[in-house]
Amino acid sequence: MSMNEHDDLQKRLKNADPAAGAPDLNATVVAKAGLRKTRQGLGFKASRLFAASGAVAVSALALSIVLPNYLAPAPLFTVADAGGETSKMSADAESSLGMVEDSMYWPGWSTYEYSAGPDLGTQNGKGNVYQSKLVGEPLSLLRSMAAIFGVDGEPVRDEWSDEKYPSYSITVGNKYLSAYWSGTGSWSYSNWSELDYSCEEPAVRSDSEEELSYCEPKLTPELIPTVDELKLLTAELMLKTGQTYNPSDLKIYRDDWGANVSLPYLSNGVDTGAWTYISWGMNGELSYFSSHSFELVDRGQFDTVSPKDAVARISDGRWFGSAPDSFYQSMDGYGEVGPRVGSEESVSKEASEPVDVISEEATPIDDQPLPIDGGELPSEEPELVRLTITSSLELSLSVWDSQGNYWLVPGYILYNDQGWFDSIIALQDGVIELPEPFEVMPYEGIREGPAESELVD
Repeated sequence: MSMNEHDDLQKRLKNADPAAGAPDLNATVVAKAGLRKTRQGLGFKASRLFAASGAVAVSALALSIVLPNYLAPAPLFTVADAGGETSKMSADAESSLGMVEDSMYWPGWSTYEYSAGPDLGTQNGKGNVYQSKLVGEPLSLLRSMAAIFGVDGEPVRDEWSDEKYPSYSITVGNKYLSAYWSGTGSWSYSNWSELDYSCEEPAVRSDSEEELSYCEPKLTPELIPTVDELKLLTAELMLKTGQTYNPSDLKIYRDDWGANVSLPYLSNGVDTGAWTYISWGMNGELSYFSSHSFELVDRGQFDTVSPKDAVARISDGRWFGSAPDSFYQSMDGYGEVGPRVGSEESVSKEASEPVDVISEEATPIDDQPLPIDGGELPSEEPELVRLTITSSLELSLSVWDSQGNYWLVPGYILYNDQGWFDSIIALQDGVIELPEPFEVMPYEGIREGPAESELVD
């Protein structure tokens, strides 16, 4: 190889050097680099492991988002829609919700703003939830009751009965037995033969056009059981129908026209919120007995919100529950909870007057005149009423679900500064499912002009 060829080769190799043009490194940096271990490149196995690790990381991220919702317990039940969008319900459920549905149309132009008073509790708590479970079978129940009350006949399925809400009855003359086999399994016996009461001499009542004769009942208070006898008769009937009760819970009313006894329906000693009613006519005979056939199943203990936090639920309109009759019967005439009405002291009299919780000066809403024929209508702007919740009372409330089942849940009675109260479910969000929100509308009777059906040519 000639000298020129050698020089040309050296030049080509120098130009091919990848480090050509690189900056000069500090000698210390070069020395330290020589002491470090060589880092292996990413081989095939490492590449597969890296890809698998990435997939696991992505899956873990997805699960961290999905699992909390997936593992969260399902709501115990869906609260019945008080706005009327639920399926057909039992007679008890419809009656209970009827009172709530009436409140969907407020007879006026007022809105309410609620706030918590300074003395309202702020501590969360816990409470038990109970679900009703029907006991027995409706046809057997009716046959047993027929034997107890002396009714001959076989139960038949009512024409309005369906598979979801079965209904059966026995009718013999004035005697009638019925059973609604859903919810609380309510059943009743009635015998209205006392309507054939004896009369005094026919009385005459003057009318603007004619004189009408009518039967003035001949009262026979001596035939009506005394209070002590009513206690004994109640104990006998409760034993025959297989029910337990506390004698101190009896509420007795008696006058010259008849008598009645009411008492809480118990399940394993727990006040279920349902009631048993017994009546005697003016002839002293048993005329009515209604009760239930269910037991409470404890579904566990659940967290509850504080009374202060429950205040916001009043305006929501979907958190209402029903307080038991025992709560209302423990109230005095001013709506405040006082000594229990129906204690031994209160039933020891021959006749006890029922508690009147409505002021004599109050005018029933249905009796208030509505503007007609161009009369002055209420303002289109609703009146804002501000209410402060001043105190609370823990109480189990009854609630119907969307399938017509009966539940007992923890709740609060929230008293306001205007002397009334609201009964609000205390369970924390998520334990039960609420129905869709509804809008409270003004009372339909307040309108301009007649309805279409009232128009005439």
